[in-house]
Amino acid sequence: MTRRDDIAGRGGTRALADSRAAADSPGHGESPPRRRRLGFFAVCLGYCAIILDGSVLNVALPTIRHDLGHSMAAAQWVLSGYTLALSALLLTAGALGDRIGLRRMLLGGVALFTVASAACASAPDIGALVAARVIQGVGAAALLPATLAVIPHLFTRSADRARATVAWVAAGAISVAIGPLVGGVLIDAFGWRSIFLINLPIGLLSAALTWVSVPETERHRVPVDQAGQVTAAVALGLLAAGLILAGSAGWTAPATLGLLAGGVAAGAAFWLAEHRGRHPMLPPSFLRHRVRAVAVFSAGLMGFVFYGTLLVMSLYFQDIRGDSPAAAGAALLPLTVGSIAAPLVLYRPLARRFGHPVMLTAGFTCCALGTIVLGWVGPQTSYWLALAGLLLTGVASTVAFSALTSLLVASVPPRQSGLGSGLQNTARQAGALFAVSLLGSVLNTALMAGRLPVAFTIIGLATAAGVALGLLALRHDAAGDGAEVAEPSRGR
Repeated sequence: MTRRDDIAGRGGTRALADSRAAADSPGHGESPPRRRRLGFFAVCLGYCAIILDGSVLNVALPTIRHDLGHSMAAAQWVLSGYTLALSALLLTAGALGDRIGLRRMLLGGVALFTVASAACASAPDIGALVAARVIQGVGAAALLPATLAVIPHLFTRSADRARATVAWVAAGAISVAIGPLVGGVLIDAFGWRSIFLINLPIGLLSAALTWVSVPETERHRVPVDQAGQVTAAVALGLLAAGLILAGSAGWTAPATLGLLAGGVAAGAAFWLAEHRGRHPMLPPSFLRHRVRAVAVFSAGLMGFVFYGTLLVMSLYFQDIRGDSPAAAGAALLPLTVGSIAAPLVLYRPLARRFGHPVMLTAGFTCCALGTIVLGWVGPQTSYWLALAGLLLTGVASTVAFSALTSLLVASVPPRQSGLGSGLQNTARQAGALFAVSLLGSVLNTALMAGRLPVAFTIIGLATAAGVALGLLALRHDAAGDGAEVAEPSRGR
């Protein structure tokens, strides 16, 4: 994943606008430098805890399943419950940050995330663990958008804001890169519960520093789309449940079909709510601009590809090859480290020469090649084949994500920048949710090795859809309006 894709929530919209209006005069409204640095450190601690948690759990899933003695379907909910809550609540959480103040949002989010982490660590069974993970996802949804939105309130000068934003992105990138290895080492040394216990000192320190060093922001009356929020959450939940159940009950089972049909119906209700509501969380006009639509749907596909590959290969290394969690975490480093090498080294010079639509198409094409390579892995395959596929997928996925982010930023008017970034992050999390749900069901069998080609075929289809979207953006760019900023007829 690119590290900018985590820029989430509508809370950032007003925060950035307020700061730009008043901020570029030196020293205007600034707290002392030491206090600002402490506040930023607190924000980054909370942000890193969220990112680490998402990447660590993929490595822990086989151990949790074996330790608690449950099926793959039950274990999938350990991942999906968290991602469901996070993806369903991100857009609304951004608006709540404006309503109650970003400091309160930060404190509430980190407190809920930390308490839920303690509940995860002490969960006696899989049901309690999944419930705690859902609560953890709610806390993450509250915390994530506020971590970026508060930066303009800590650093009012443009140069300081730019440096802080780069540091925030780098913190997330490093957390993703080291997550599987850190998780694997902790699991081998102390058991799977340790990956949740490590959140406790991080959360407590983040909360304490936030309390003393982050100023409260002005509160604004921002409407919340309750109908849209409920129908979106129900649609995501039912679709995920149907996909997970299919792995154990079968795709034609009445319960599976009922859940999937209910998810489609709830999605239709969400569509109606957004078209008829006075303050929709997703204004229908927003996606009428072709480049925006390409960027958002590409984010969902790339979330599916990256997190799907992370899940499948984690299960491959541990359940098929028999590697330890630490060995699996180390084996996954080409995927995660490769995902931060691309924006640092490759993307900017290539994008200047070829343009963002070309880079989006190339990124998805190289992901497809990486998926083809990984499709050849088996129980006795040399690691070098897996390394090549993982590295290619990791680098290419971030090339694609850098491109879609750049396309989205160029096509969104400034007053909707928070909506655009929040929608992109929501799409990415939804893609991850469906990847875990669908691919986990495909691999929910004693003959897991025989299903690997099916799993990678599904990932390959997602990359093919991404290539098609890239070509659509390229065609739009050739027409001369790829970077057009079109004001929607309806907004917030």
